[in-house]
Amino acid sequence: MALACTVFSVPSANAAPKTKKLKLNATKKTLTAGSKFTLKVKKVTPAKASKKVTWKSSKKTVAAVSSKGVVTAKKAGTAKITAVSKSNKKVKAVCKITVKAAKSQTQVSQPPAASAPAPSSPAVQTPAPGTSSEPAKTPDSTPKATPSIELPESALKDYTDFKMGTVVNYDKTQDINFTALAKQQFDVVSFENEMKGYLLDVEASKAGNGDPVCNFNQADEMVQWAVDNGLKVRGHVLIWAASTRDAFFYEGYDTSGKLVDKETLLKRMKSYEETVITHFEEKFPDTVIAWDVVNEAIDPNAEADATTGLHLNTGGNKYYQILGGEFIKYAFQFAREAVEKTGKDIKLFYNDFNTFQGNKTDCIIDLINYLNKDKKLLDCMGMEGYVLTYWPEPSDVGKAMNRFAECGVQVGINELCVRLNDNIAKGKTVSEKDIEAHAEKFKKMFEVYCTFAKEHPDTLTNVSIWALFDRPDLIDNKTHYDYEVYGTHSGLFTEDFVAKKAFFNVLDVLKAYKEG
Repeated sequence: MALACTVFSVPSANAAPKTKKLKLNATKKTLTAGSKFTLKVKKVTPAKASKKVTWKSSKKTVAAVSSKGVVTAKKAGTAKITAVSKSNKKVKAVCKITVKAAKSQTQVSQPPAASAPAPSSPAVQTPAPGTSSEPAKTPDSTPKATPSIELPESALKDYTDFKMGTVVNYDKTQDINFTALAKQQFDVVSFENEMKGYLLDVEASKAGNGDPVCNFNQADEMVQWAVDNGLKVRGHVLIWAASTRDAFFYEGYDTSGKLVDKETLLKRMKSYEETVITHFEEKFPDTVIAWDVVNEAIDPNAEADATTGLHLNTGGNKYYQILGGEFIKYAFQFAREAVEKTGKDIKLFYNDFNTFQGNKTDCIIDLINYLNKDKKLLDCMGMEGYVLTYWPEPSDVGKAMNRFAECGVQVGINELCVRLNDNIAKGKTVSEKDIEAHAEKFKKMFEVYCTFAKEHPDTLTNVSIWALFDRPDLIDNKTHYDYEVYGTHSGLFTEDFVAKKAFFNVLDVLKAYKEG
């Protein structure tokens, strides 16, 4: 901040020295269009100087570079990627990137069909009530690029009788290398944000008849990607205050007005859930095999709700503000009714984090019993799996899984991620011992899952990996974490699609599970 007075600055005796020279992990690199490569600062002089740099590309249309040094090859040509020291703008290092055009897949021509009928004029399709969409895109007949990575010899999905999955965003579905890996390794995918309450089209809803209107364009594109690659989809999530557009709760979908009354919100919830579930089943039959109906609603430290007896997270939750604790049962009732109308076996989940902690496990069991008391509304308990190398004990997760199964529901591991933590990131690099701990934790977690699957046949629905690749933002307490110094370890693969020891540990556990 600017100061109103003049001050004298005195250099600190402990100030870090300025960078005099820096060296990258590559000075030149040849990539195939569509592939990626991560540049890193390999060495600085003096050794105690900062390795932090800013990245620039001389030709972004050929090769773009992110703030983390991830180079994305765009099209054939050459570009220079320059790293500029943040502590000394005069110090730079350059890597020359050569991008080659991706090889095209061989096109196999088909003989013309005999007496092929002339195409009829397409009928003008009117969106179904509760939906809005842009005109369908003409299929791209351009030959698809060939993946430039070497895939593992074995696939995780080949050694399980539960589904192996991962969590993706839109950008991942546009990456030919990721697509090849996902198709080889997994049975099912979830989307990070694209099937949440953001589907609500606020402006179209304002102009409608009062029922919520959805825009499915991007979600449809992603589900079609899943279909094209033989993947099923878990829908995430129907009713969650944190991902519901605020306009959903207001009269006329106008946040400057009043909150709707109970009757109006119930009508909107019912319409929204039926619209979403029906849309995906009709457009992509048998693809969306499950829905997280409600997400992260339990707070074991909260007082019991007077009506339901449940311990609920009420902060900022307008569903609770308008409907009270019963909003959860309404959400599952409407989802169950919508699924029954499809005539399909679409599983309904409640999803939450830290479900292995005893008091939270107790509160979730109360929720399961509450929802399934008169009619089974909840099919499966979804356990998010964010863990650290030292916490929790895998056996505690197994105990919670057993307790949920005893309630008569299936169990799914929906977002497994093994993170590093700031305890190993204080003044030292990530060591081989740390990487071993990361791989070992993945192994121990999968041993628990496989033991559960053996003891409870047909009860474990899926294990889905979140953060399949190393991501520096997943370090616990990341304010103390400098990924350029400490490395990036969280997933089963490096950012360059190289399988890590964690991958092979998981593969070994799954192979033993199938054999025995």
